[in-house]
Amino acid sequence: MAAVHELSDLLHAHANRDKVVNLACYALKLWGSTAQRKELLTASARLAAARASLRLLDDAVALKAALAYGLGKQDGPFWGSLGVAGSTFTLAYLQAEKLSWLIDTGLLTVSADTEFKIRTVHKLSWSLSAFVGFVRSIRALNAASEALKSPERTKCAPARFTQASLTTTKFLLDTLHAVSWLPPGWLWGSKLTVPQASGVATASAVLGLVIHYHGKRF
Repeated sequence: MAAVHELSDLLHAHANRDKVVNLACYALKLWGSTAQRKELLTASARLAAARASLRLLDDAVALKAALAYGLGKQDGPFWGSLGVAGSTFTLAYLQAEKLSWLIDTGLLTVSADTEFKIRTVHKLSWSLSAFVGFVRSIRALNAASEALKSPERTKCAPARFTQASLTTTKFLLDTLHAVSWLPPGWLWGSKLTVPQASGVATASAVLGLVIHYHGKRF
């Protein structure tokens, strides 16, 4: 019964459901690509399409976060500008994804060159958003490390350092994965095999759930 309640609590919120579907999507893709099983790849593609469709509704959440952060004056010129850039990249990613979704469904018809540019902007925005998140997480990790070394550290300092470490690792994996979707010639774009990219994404998805449950300790 406790497990049922825990699962219910986890799946109650959209963000948590997305974490579970994300893990299932990439785990199936990893399994399917390594075992050469098309039905698993089809199942993964269906889940990925479901996630993409639901992200059409994420603008309000992203915009709310961007407005709440404002111009980032509270974080100083450098980190504030980086925070604003991260919000901008996230919003650009969501808009490019809408265009990609319209193209995929046939509701929008464009030339092959325009489609390539839209999809490149989509992957580039995703990559930049993940990278900004990674850089900002390093700052949080450093702060958690300083708090851990402080003679006046709180009881939750070790847990906060662990959480910051997990978050930084996840952002690093997200950046590796996102950039791998870029066209050839863009860093390591298109250089990872499907199993390699799926493995990185699966590890990131596992960390997402670990971070969720570890965060409940605070």
